Formats: sequence, C-alpha cells, structure tokens
Amino acid sequence: MHLKTFDLLRCAASLGTAIAAAVVARYYIAPGVDLEGMSRGVAGPGTWPKFVLYGAAICAGLIFVRSVAALWRSGGAAAEAPRPAEEGDGAGEHDDVRLAIAIALIVGYGLAIGLVGMAWATIAFVAAWLVLGRVRRPLTVVLVSTVGTAAILYLFVKVSMMPLDRGQGVFEQATIALYRILGIY
Repeated sequence: MHLKTFDLLRCAASLGTAIAAAVVARYYIAPGVDLEGMSRGVAGPGTWPKFVLYGAAICAGLIFVRSVAALWRSGGAAAEAPRPAEEGDGAGEHDDVRLAIAIALIVGYGLAIGLVGMAWATIAFVAAWLVLGRVRRPLTVVLVSTVGTAAILYLFVKVSMMPLDRGQGVFEQATIALYRILGIY
C-alpha cells in the first residue's frame, strides 16, 4: 500500500474511532436502563464506562489532529517510513501489530467479563497487557495483576458499591469466594 494512502487511512481510522467512542458513550451505555436513577451522588454505574469512552474519543481526536497536521506540514507528500524502535531506544515508533493485539485484547476483555466475571477477566487482562507491554518478570506480572485487581474490586464493589458482573456458573461461585477472602462480602 502506498504510504500516503496509509496516512489517509490512519487519519480516517482515528476520526472514526473518536466519533464511534463518543456515540457509544452518549447513546449506547445500557440503553433502556435508568443509570442516573441508580446513582448515589455524583457517580453511578454508567460513570466509569462513559468516562473511559469519552477519554478514548478525546485521545483518538487528538491523534486525528496530529496526523492531519503532519500531512499538512508535508504538503500531502508521503511521510517517511517509521523506523522500528531499537532496544533501549525510549519512546520509538509504535508497532501496528502490537496495537492491533491490544485492541483485540480490550475487546476480548469486554466479552469475557460476562462469562468469567469482572474479577477473573481483569486479572487475565492486566497480566496479558503487561506481557504485551514487554514486562517479562513473572513476579511483577503476577503481583501487579492480582494486587491491582484486588484494589479495583475493593474500590468498585466495597467502596462504590457497584454490582460488577460475577460471571456464570463456577466463575460466579469463584468470584463470591474471592470477594469473601478479600472481605468485600
């Protein structure tokens, strides 16, 4: 694919992502459910998903603006091919394959929550995200995913009293046991 076409597709994809995230946040978070009536104070069950989606919309919008500005500065000419990041290179260029894997991981996480529950899906998601981010120390991955998930569960279930999905079948029972171990129930 010609590099200019790739740049234009990148611009279109970031704009489409920004619009889609904003539309989903505004109109499709639990349609038909009175989320405002369920809230106790400022935040309610729809606050976190809307916050994340609006944040994603803003980030995608900023990526769109940056990409259009780069095309504008280059006069529409094809941009220089990004060089791969080298070991210890710091920020480097992003990797589109890892980006696609990360997006698939997020979608898989969203789908897994209903089946295995928020607790178990979050542990697996955080661990996979760390490995994708090139964290290679097993102890670090285990501690961050388990302690981080416990903190998230405590904050949302115990403090905010949000009814997170516990999963189905054996996963529901395992989630209840985990909540009891953590002192949430």
